[in-house]
Amino acid sequence: MLNGRKKEQRICLFLCICLCLTMGIFPAFAATEAGKTPVFEDGMAQPVLTYTNLRESDYTNEGSDILRFCVYIETDYDTDSDGMADLVEALVQVPRPAAEGAFKAATIYDPTPYGAGTVDEDEMNSTIRMNPVPFDYSRLYEPGEKRTPVGCVSTLEAAEAADPECWNYKVPFSNLDGYAYAEEYDYYLVRDFAVVEAGGIGTYGSEGYELCGLGLERDAHKCVVEWLTGDRTAYTDPYNNIEIKAEWSNGNVAMTGCSYGGTLPFEVATTGVKGLKTIIPYAGIASWYDYTNSQGQPRLQSAAYVNDLASYNSGAAYLDDDWTVINDDYASLLWQLSQDQLVTNGNYDEFWAERDYSLDSSRINCSALIVHGLNDFNVTTKQSDLMVRAFAKAGQPWKLVLHQDGHNVLFNMIIDGELWEETVNKWLSHYLYGVDNGIENMKAVTVQSNVDGSFRTYDSWEEFESETFAYDKTFNPDSVSHVDTAGIQEYCDAYLQGTDDFGRALLRDSYYLSLPEGTCATYIFEIPERCTMYGIPEVHLRMSTPDADKDAMMVSAALIDTIDGETGFKAYLTKTRLGDRVPKKTIGEIETGDRAPRTKIKELVQSSATAKLVTYGFTDLQNYGGGYNGRDYTKHENPVTAGEYYDYTIYLNPTVHTFEPGHRAVLVITGWDPYLEEYTGDGSTTEKPRDYSFEIDNVAFEFRFPVCSTPSL
Repeated sequence: MLNGRKKEQRICLFLCICLCLTMGIFPAFAATEAGKTPVFEDGMAQPVLTYTNLRESDYTNEGSDILRFCVYIETDYDTDSDGMADLVEALVQVPRPAAEGAFKAATIYDPTPYGAGTVDEDEMNSTIRMNPVPFDYSRLYEPGEKRTPVGCVSTLEAAEAADPECWNYKVPFSNLDGYAYAEEYDYYLVRDFAVVEAGGIGTYGSEGYELCGLGLERDAHKCVVEWLTGDRTAYTDPYNNIEIKAEWSNGNVAMTGCSYGGTLPFEVATTGVKGLKTIIPYAGIASWYDYTNSQGQPRLQSAAYVNDLASYNSGAAYLDDDWTVINDDYASLLWQLSQDQLVTNGNYDEFWAERDYSLDSSRINCSALIVHGLNDFNVTTKQSDLMVRAFAKAGQPWKLVLHQDGHNVLFNMIIDGELWEETVNKWLSHYLYGVDNGIENMKAVTVQSNVDGSFRTYDSWEEFESETFAYDKTFNPDSVSHVDTAGIQEYCDAYLQGTDDFGRALLRDSYYLSLPEGTCATYIFEIPERCTMYGIPEVHLRMSTPDADKDAMMVSAALIDTIDGETGFKAYLTKTRLGDRVPKKTIGEIETGDRAPRTKIKELVQSSATAKLVTYGFTDLQNYGGGYNGRDYTKHENPVTAGEYYDYTIYLNPTVHTFEPGHRAVLVITGWDPYLEEYTGDGSTTEKPRDYSFEIDNVAFEFRFPVCSTPSL
């Protein structure tokens, strides 16, 4: 269901088109100029179009080298139960020469749900929108009635009638522009790539319900790809059944985006849809279980999260222009999603299996350039590791790029003397336009060094050997370590309110090293100089607890790189929490196209540190014996017995980190971690306990340190 303002815009668009067709009036675009078709030099597409800014208050497609308009792609299902198949709104930006028939354009498709507009600044507010009425998920899969086209217009006709308010609207609450990422691909637009952005079902401008990871959401984005290949119907508006085809498209599509927008390309890749030639996910999610939970343990204080993120993007569920009145039926779905997660309480079950796309690699038939920040503590590097495993299992080409930023893209950065956009340009030119430039032969793994910021390459990802190092028993001489979480809350409150000598907020990296005695067990390792950790560190423990009647008892492990004394060192430190981004500075500018804004070249900035959090992981005391995969953590039939020891392995997030001379590795084992549980929950009875204890058998303790082979030169 579209709100009133959107509906009026679409009706006006239809009337303009009909008037043009009735009167025999067609768009008065100039003839295609020479040199506007794709040009490739040095293996890359070159700028050939003149840039125009779609955000201009008086923007028009007339005279523009790039045509912009919205379309509505029809899906197969009726998730909102209005009787009709849901429509997905997409903003299309097409090189004018392609629309005029001079060539067929390849497409970059960003499926980021946030782009259409988010409901609230705080995504953890879905509880106030819930309707506590059970919801039957099977209703979502009812096939909707398909529309019958009553006419068809060309791209040029749609562009002539396009209303810029289709994309230049303001989002309630945030007041941000609609289609927030529409300008991020200007570099490629002027190089004759088409760009499509769509939020997906349930987002503002589209129909249906936002479902956060459910297969129906994936299928809706697959429909957008199918429209670009000619296998799916789209309309100029949701009401009048005027069809529009992507006659300008060569049928080759790349999907890309960051975070949620990096998740959907992987999900759609697992469908094997025709035309999807490559994906470039930044900080994407492969398994919603492994994002929301870890080894049987909810990530947040409350086990429910999917409903919050769905609600955050649910612009289509609001019945008024101010987004204050929500559809009661969708509010029931939010409640049901919440209840089903609270029941799992961190354990893997059918709810999470439906959202675990790392299991479904058999149909993948495209390539992947997978990008992730080593300092991303929001979407962790395990997600990119799961993507790599899926593509390797499918036998499809993949490359992995790991940088020192946090939860962010890699735009405007220089890698080995080349702007990242140029690397992507070569990748897209090869996989979408068939340019033989050798980009497919780049090394399997490219990693930015934590020491000096240079990029190193490796021939493989998972081929590493694990070594074990003895910890310093002068610091931890006991055969058993006792950990009691009772003192964590008081210490955490004081720490978060404290500042350093310069008045700056205390960083997470040092938090673990100053935990009060008895709230943690600390193991200090002397690491060989210049030793590089490369892969998945494993902490093997035998633990027991007297609190066997409590569930969701977190045991967390944090690996810290530190140095003796007051001397500090330079490290890439994130300065915010969920944002998890490393500071940057501008080191130059370059031209990227005729009239296009100059690209500011960025460089990550190292900060002074005495401690650097390298990686972490956590598990549930009730869920022992599992492996690396989320599906290993189904609920045990019998709970643990008080005082009895069980074997656990905490798999820390994959990383690449070099320990410099004079540095030590410190592993801290503690209970609940406030930096992993920064939300307060929703008051449900499944919130995790804060007062419990456990013992670690230090005789059986083992820390497996993955060591890399020598990087390629």
